[in-house]
Amino acid sequence: MNKKNELLIGLFTLLLVVVLYWGINFLKGENVFSNKQFYYAVYDNVDGLTISRPVTINGFKVGQVSAIEFSSDNADLVVQVSIEEQIPFSKNSILEIYDSDIMGSKSLELKLDKGKVLAKSGDTLVGSVANGITSEVSEQFGSVKVSLDQLIISFDDVLKEIKNLSSTANRLLSANELKLSSSLESIESISKTIENQTSSINKIISNLDSVSDSLSEIKYISISENINSTTVELEKIISKINNSEGTVSKLVNQDSLHLQLTRVLNTADKLLLDFKANPKKYVSVSVFGNNKKVN
Repeated sequence: MNKKNELLIGLFTLLLVVVLYWGINFLKGENVFSNKQFYYAVYDNVDGLTISRPVTINGFKVGQVSAIEFSSDNADLVVQVSIEEQIPFSKNSILEIYDSDIMGSKSLELKLDKGKVLAKSGDTLVGSVANGITSEVSEQFGSVKVSLDQLIISFDDVLKEIKNLSSTANRLLSANELKLSSSLESIESISKTIENQTSSINKIISNLDSVSDSLSEIKYISISENINSTTVELEKIISKINNSEGTVSKLVNQDSLHLQLTRVLNTADKLLLDFKANPKKYVSVSVFGNNKKVN
């Protein structure tokens, strides 16, 4: 009876150990009952990679990191991965460390290579480290930091120039304080004088307005009177012409004077034509003293 109890206790303890071992490996993400294959990769810096991190192919988990140890030859780090899936790939395939999330957690990605020589369990693959989000952010932050430093330096230079300008302005103000005060007093006295003489200035302006109005009225009146007198005189002249008074009216109103003038002009034209045709008839030229008269 005692032996039977001891056997049961032993079997129960063994079962607990198996379950505990399976549970620990399950929590690590390992499948105890799968046929695993182990591969290795060498890195000079694992960049924060830890044990139990997943190994993926195109985002699908095919294994995990089982161990990380220092190399016996140098200070390089040897990473052991266990692949659970039966996937054939070349020995030239790459185990690349990359950022699996924005927090910077590291994982491994198996980049397959279609070579002729297939990898076997225990082979060493090519190890590489990808530029992750944190490294890119660090690079960008470094460039931003450089630009910010340059901006701060430029701002310091501007502040120095402003300080120099302010000191120069203070010196100028202190050197010309008396002149400025006297100029301000003069301006103030001038403004007071103008303010006191405002009423007088307004009166002068109103007087100028009235004088200009009077001048305009005078000019208008004189011009209108001249026009009226000229109109009256023209009317008188026209009435005299119409009443046949004077030479102009007779010339305009009587045809006899016009006819006589026409006859005189015609006679003068005939006389000129006859003179051109017979000049000897009217002019006598004596070379030897002849006193013959020409009628």
